[in-house]
Amino acid sequence: MKVFLIWLIGLQTLFGYLIKDFKSNVEISSREKKIKNQFVLEIQKNNKKLDFSYPIVEEFEVLPILFSIKDKVYRVYLKNNRVFFSVFDVKQGEKLEVKVQYKTLNNQKFFQTQRIYIPKMSNTFNAKIKVDIDKDWELISQNNLFKKKDASFFWEGRVQEGFSDYLWLSIKKANWDIAIKNYIYTSDKINNINVFLPKYFKDGDIKVKKIDFDINSKQAQILQKRNNTSVIFRNAQMQDFVLKINAQISNTLEYSYKNLNPKDFLSKQKMLRLKEIAQKIIQENTKESPHIAIAHWVSQYIKYNEKYTNVHMNSDQILRAKSGVCEHYAQLYNDLLQALDIPSVFVTGVGFNPTKRAFEYHAWNLVYVDEEWKSIDTTWGLFGGKLPISHIFFYIGYQPLLMYETYDIPIERTHTEVEQKIRFIP
Repeated sequence: MKVFLIWLIGLQTLFGYLIKDFKSNVEISSREKKIKNQFVLEIQKNNKKLDFSYPIVEEFEVLPILFSIKDKVYRVYLKNNRVFFSVFDVKQGEKLEVKVQYKTLNNQKFFQTQRIYIPKMSNTFNAKIKVDIDKDWELISQNNLFKKKDASFFWEGRVQEGFSDYLWLSIKKANWDIAIKNYIYTSDKINNINVFLPKYFKDGDIKVKKIDFDINSKQAQILQKRNNTSVIFRNAQMQDFVLKINAQISNTLEYSYKNLNPKDFLSKQKMLRLKEIAQKIIQENTKESPHIAIAHWVSQYIKYNEKYTNVHMNSDQILRAKSGVCEHYAQLYNDLLQALDIPSVFVTGVGFNPTKRAFEYHAWNLVYVDEEWKSIDTTWGLFGGKLPISHIFFYIGYQPLLMYETYDIPIERTHTEVEQKIRFIP
């Protein structure tokens, strides 16, 4: 208690005020984010001029800021994203009501990550945050810190070192143009080649409005099989083979995956080591559901490292490496759950990376909990059961994007490229 009193007296002497009752109201739409913050300065000593500053930390352009202190004479200016106040003639015991309001522009049409924060201030204080979101958007909180009530989301607690959370927001429905180009080439001419492409979208709830193939040979034969599309070239005498898939699809956040039978996604092998690890994780995190506790553990255990791209590993190898990319996060998570007899599916698709501002090939999981499939992304730390609309399901399991066989020349003398272009249709 003596240590606390000395620390509190030190704050009073250094700053001359304490922060009280911080309230933040945030409104997010497809075009902008509005922030209205209100708090109280409790004056600790008489002062002819009290200096106070407040940081503005945003990742998008901040539009003009409005600020005020009720019933006081003050001077204010903005410098280096920080608001500086000078309040005149303050008395010990006074409570000054401070308001800081501003907004940022937002041009993300289908997916956005918004930072919600309260800066570190002079002392620990109680705080409340209310977030309102446009009706066409849905909140997918990274850490599930916010609780929903009616149409708003709330957080309440004590703030000591500041507060920060990234809210992931997605529109509920979307239409997409998807173009995937598969390119096989060699310095020699190939006479006969069979190319196998995964069967896109077949196990998901995505509505396929149109899908067609464009091939640079009239002699090719296309065979639609259950799990792949086979393209057969005979008497081709070609050095390059181009196969394009063009699709128009519609997807939604409300997936049910009716085509997936949970019984088909249980391990047929006993994975005793993985079961032991999973049980220990659950025992140490009793306040969380097993699939959430294991998701947190995997997300923290693996260090993301792009040098492991295209390096396929089993879970034992991943555990030893402690590094990997999305494929390895999804593989380890999948196996830990199946070791506990929890149905889990490894999913391959694309996702919009908000950091790179581009789509990239991605992997995540579907977990069968409470008699429904829930989408979990351990790479990005999204454990709420829904993923952004820009997570576009291609197919289940780990499959190469392109497979082929030819007997004309050795496979090592051929080369492949696969590229994708995803376009959002407003």
